[in-house]
Amino acid sequence: VTPAHVYVTSYETFRADFTENPQSPPRRRTWDVVILDEAQKIKNRDVEVSRKCKQLFRRRAWVLTGTPLENRVDDLASILEFVMPLKEGETPIRLSLGPSLRERHQELQLRRKKADVLPHLPPKIISQIVLPLDGSQLQSYERAEKEGIIQLRERGETVRIENVLELILKLKQICNFCPTTGQSVKLQDVSERLRTLESEGHRALIFSQFTDEKHGARAIVAKLKWVRPLLYTGDLSPSEKEATIREFKGNISHKALILSLRAGGQGLNLQDASYVFHFDRWWNPAVERQAEDRAHRLGQTFPVHVYRYVLEGTIEERIDNILREKQLLFDELVDDVSIDLKSLLSSEELFGLFGLKPPEHAKTPRHAEKSPTNFSEMSGIEFEEYVKRLLERKGWEVEATSPTRDGGVDLIARRHDEMGLESILYVQCKNYASPVGVDIVRELNGVLPKQSIGTRGVLVCPSGFTADAIAFAKDRGIALWDRQYLFEFLNG
Repeated sequence: VTPAHVYVTSYETFRADFTENPQSPPRRRTWDVVILDEAQKIKNRDVEVSRKCKQLFRRRAWVLTGTPLENRVDDLASILEFVMPLKEGETPIRLSLGPSLRERHQELQLRRKKADVLPHLPPKIISQIVLPLDGSQLQSYERAEKEGIIQLRERGETVRIENVLELILKLKQICNFCPTTGQSVKLQDVSERLRTLESEGHRALIFSQFTDEKHGARAIVAKLKWVRPLLYTGDLSPSEKEATIREFKGNISHKALILSLRAGGQGLNLQDASYVFHFDRWWNPAVERQAEDRAHRLGQTFPVHVYRYVLEGTIEERIDNILREKQLLFDELVDDVSIDLKSLLSSEELFGLFGLKPPEHAKTPRHAEKSPTNFSEMSGIEFEEYVKRLLERKGWEVEATSPTRDGGVDLIARRHDEMGLESILYVQCKNYASPVGVDIVRELNGVLPKQSIGTRGVLVCPSGFTADAIAFAKDRGIALWDRQYLFEFLNG
């Protein structure tokens, strides 16, 4: 075996090592093979690490990623550009979009699917259940939507995307249960199906993005007591969660397990159930697939039936139509990948859900996709520094706290107004790849000092927040800043 030159490094160190000097460690030879793990890091051609990786001289290049395409076809094109060899003296190529890109991808992709690894696993059968609203639930929904649209219009140029999202959240909750009578066409359908399943000896998992007693998992538990349901949500302690799963697995008299989507959607083995109900829908279908696969996994002996509810004529159906159109693009290129479809809904599409046009300040900037701010490239410390600089540019005096446990305050920002009154922000920064759940907001709320005039807790996450997190934060007066808010804050 001839001596091998091996260079193993992180993306962050690589960016520092790759300098203008041709003799810098990554650049001083032509590599036999360059392997990138988590290759979605180079999905954006314009970021530094992507440019530098593509300038490496290489005879072969391999990439490993679970998300070769997240938001745009350009993501896939950028990654495939790196897979091409690059000889000394050549310049990196730029692939064009179209049929040739699709053919190139099909030639190069090696994808291990569940069917390949578990060929004897029973099938997963997905059904979308479209139901009409009626009675008091229909009246509550129509009244809430009409009043919500009037309020959005009355705000005029001051209306924010946040106001639209709040209305969407409220309408989605009414789609689960009528706020005045508790009526639910979804629950009625679930109940009828559960009676049949119980008689046949089957058990079910029911997922909701909400956890509360009025619209979410706890409301479902209260209405289905006849099947002896168990509850699994993010606010349970680790020992309570473990006890719940143990009880469900060990006692078949519990015919249903009701789970919050974020807490129960991953890490659990629940092959004891062969039916899955999505009581309400999340923006990201990959999150739903993860949840379904708690039952559809090694050890399952029955076909897994998945039911996804959508109420016709409501915000659920309108969002579902938009997501279906966008899903087609991904299905044509990459099968069954994780896609954050929420990030693909422009402000025009969000306002358009209610027949409105966004004001000028809320319109999606044409250059937004090419924004130099790429949070996925930042470490946790770098993201804290970014938020700190952003606040300082807006006139805040910002103190970075010493490292604390998860749930602590990362930044304390102070500012005095013209009257000399002091405002204080206690800021926690979470640069997560997926929306922050209610458990994180609860933790922040627990460590905040006693609230007084001029003080407020702030949780920052570019990827956004779950519905439960938004509801809890609103009730506790905690501000939530997502990617859109950061952009508006920066340019406002």
